Amino acid sequence: MTMMKRRVLVVVFSAIASVFGVYADGGEGGVEAALVTYSDASQKFSIGHPGPWSRDTAFKGVVKFSGGDDSMTLELIRLEAGISMTAYASNDAKTLASSVPGFRSLGIAASQDIRSAIILGFEASGSSQVTGKSYTAHDERYYIPEPDGRVAVLTLMGPARNYDREGFRDIALSLRIKK
Repeated sequence: MTMMKRRVLVVVFSAIASVFGVYADGGEGGVEAALVTYSDASQKFSIGHPGPWSRDTAFKGVVKFSGGDDSMTLELIRLEAGISMTAYASNDAKTLASSVPGFRSLGIAASQDIRSAIILGFEASGSSQVTGKSYTAHDERYYIPEPDGRVAVLTLMGPARNYDREGFRDIALSLRIKK
């Protein structure tokens, strides 16, 4: 399975687990909660996540946290030779468009807050398979180049009605690569 397909599956499974199944009238432990640090010695990174969130250990090679209606996934990848981060993000958006229900791109742009990073903003919408209620999720995927040559692909998902740009940004800014 290619890295792109694997990443799409992670987003789709995350959407099913957090978007389709549990959207309710309010979210507990949203991105505005104080961040606590998670460290992964084998992948040599640390990242902050809202304290009330819990880690989903079902994903291998990908770190996933969720709380209430919000979730995040982080994967560290290496781009194929000759592929720019912008081209990778554009191809990623096309793959997501064909696999994420109700996908609507909000654009790809350079981050104003994270040096050399690119952000893909998108929404997903549909009806919950559990409750039957309609939902719209506002999601951001950060592509963050790291000093060791890897690219951090950080996806943050949550209800559009509770979108917190600064909360998403703060999580992305907390990422640290260790030597």
